[in-house]
Formats: sequence, C-alpha cells, structure tokens
Amino acid sequence: MYHKRLIPVAGGVYRPLPVRRYVMKTMGGFWPVLQRLPDGRLGVVTRDGDFHIGERGRLVFVTSSDGGESWSHDTVISAAGPDNRNPAFGVSADGALIAAFIKADRYLDGDWSPEKDPGGYTATYVSRSEDGGANWGRGEWMAGQELERWSGVHDSGPNHPNAYSSPFGKMITLPDGVIVMAHKVKQTSPPTKAATVAIRSRDGGRSWVEPALIAEGFTEPALCYLGDGRLLAMLRSLRNGEQRLCQSDSDDMGYTWSTPRPVTDDQEFPGDVIRLQDGRLLLTYGRRVPPFGVQGMLSSDDGNTWDTDNKLLLVGDVGGRDCGYPSSVQLDDGTIVTVYYAWSIIDDPRMGVHGGALLYRPEDL
Repeated sequence: MYHKRLIPVAGGVYRPLPVRRYVMKTMGGFWPVLQRLPDGRLGVVTRDGDFHIGERGRLVFVTSSDGGESWSHDTVISAAGPDNRNPAFGVSADGALIAAFIKADRYLDGDWSPEKDPGGYTATYVSRSEDGGANWGRGEWMAGQELERWSGVHDSGPNHPNAYSSPFGKMITLPDGVIVMAHKVKQTSPPTKAATVAIRSRDGGRSWVEPALIAEGFTEPALCYLGDGRLLAMLRSLRNGEQRLCQSDSDDMGYTWSTPRPVTDDQEFPGDVIRLQDGRLLLTYGRRVPPFGVQGMLSSDDGNTWDTDNKLLLVGDVGGRDCGYPSSVQLDDGTIVTVYYAWSIIDDPRMGVHGGALLYRPEDL
C-alpha cells in the first residue's frame, strides 16, 4: 500500500523555484539515504521508532513507484538494537540492496551515555536484500573494521580509543562492480579526534577491504563518482569551532585524497552530491541557520568551483536546526528527487518529525 500527501513548500534561487513536496515518512525519517532501484522504483533507508537520540530506533525501508510522490509502508531492516541508526545504502552490480548501519549500545537507563563500555568499538552491520527490499537478511558484522590507519588508532585492546565508527550516505558502485562506502571513525577518549575513511567491497557488499583515509578532523563523508577514476567527497568539518562542508578529491578510485577545502558557510551541512544528466553537479545540504531547511549549489566544472551566487533554497520553513541530511537522485525524465528530514514545519506544527520528498526540474535551477 502506498500513501500520497502533498505539502506546500516555497523554494527559490533568489527567484521563484517550482518545487513540489510530498511526505516520504511519518513519525521518523531520520538521516534518509535515497537510491534508484533496479526495477525503477525509488528506495530510502531511514530510521524511525524514537527521538533523534533513543534506544528504540529502528532501521526501515520505504519505496516509491511513482517518482517520489507516494511512498510505501515501512519494511523493517533491523529493530534488534539498541538504537539502529546512521545508515548507508547501496545497490550492487547484480541488483542486491545493501544497508549498513550501527547498533549504538550507548545507553544507561534510557539516556545516551558515551561513558558506557569506554573503549568499546561501535560495530557496523550490513544487511542485504535479494528481492528488491521486500525481505532483508540479518545484519552481519562488517569485516574490515578497526583496520583504519590514522592518528586515532594504535594497538587494539581493552582501551582501544577508536570507540565510535559509523557508515554514512550513498554507497557508490563503480563501473567494474566494486562498491565504495564512506564511514567515520571517532576517538572518544581524550584527546578526542575524528577521521573519514573510504572502504570497498569486491564481492557485492559481503566483505569490505582496503580502508583508505580521506581526512582527519572531519565526519559524515558523502561520495560522488565523477568518472575516469575520480571521486569527490563532501565532508562535515569539525575544525576551528565551525561546522561546514569541505571537499576532498581523489583521482585513483578513492585510494588517496586531496586536502579538504571549504565549500559552504558555517552551519551548512551535511551534504550529498550527484551528477545531473546535463553534466552539472548538484550539491544539496542541510541549512542549520534561519531559514532552517535544505539548500543547494551547482557546479559546472566537476566541483572545481561552486556557484555560491545562486544558492538553491529548496526548503526554508523547518521549525528548528535539527533537520536536513538530504539525499538526491535524478529520474529518467530529468526530474530531481531530494529526500530529507525535519522535526516540524512552521506553518503546520501538526506534521511533527517526518521525512519529505522534493521534486523539481533541472531547467529551473
């Protein structure tokens, strides 16, 4: 069963921008990751079941068969927490769907307590669906963890400082079938530090090898394949007391990466990048300053420069800064679909926490 509900939205590029907005997920929709499925549907892996921080969190899957207007009931990927969260989502060369996530066992008496099990590693789990998302396998511990090489890692043991790891965003399937997934690692014991890593699978997401450091001092890495062995990563900066998006580039399939450079202003994060059919890159990201919502920018030169003079205000009516995490695809007819989440809409407080789907056209950008 599918459900369709249109929500009014005002978007702009310093001029009117026609955008249609639909409900993607009610009572949840946290950190959605959107992919086109082999059968033409759209699929989103997302979280519901609790607040932003809450041990009842479930990982679920919803689909749209009409280009993002109406969305299905949930299929549960994992409810065996505590707190299934922070998904990455990909489609293998043979059509299998792959969801990676963590079970954040960091709660004491229902409260988030990073002090619980200090030094313990937060493992990433991988679940697969061979039938288009109707059924998902039990999440298996992801091989290749704790093999990262960065300054927060030393000999493993009971006081291992690499205490928090999590996948993020779209998995990228390269032309040769190799899947690249980005994840973040964090040392929670002083001195706290973080890094972003790219890891790859050569067997359709069953095992993961060759972790490569993208950059230290960043988190929530989003990947885009540009062709000819080039990848782009948008990273959420944790440096200098500001949080913005910075860009790192790779010319060797993600094995080595350039020094990140700033792209957005402070409090504009995290991001997602896709290549449009006309060759431009579209960056969408959360806007954590008023007007709260989702913003975007375009690049006509593969990310060497971004059109900061014509930012796209896709959503500007969210009731607070806990919002965004957009994820985008382009349909065969050119329509761009961007999903995101928000806690409320200013003019309709009854909405509550939800996931939204934005539909707009590239010629209007």
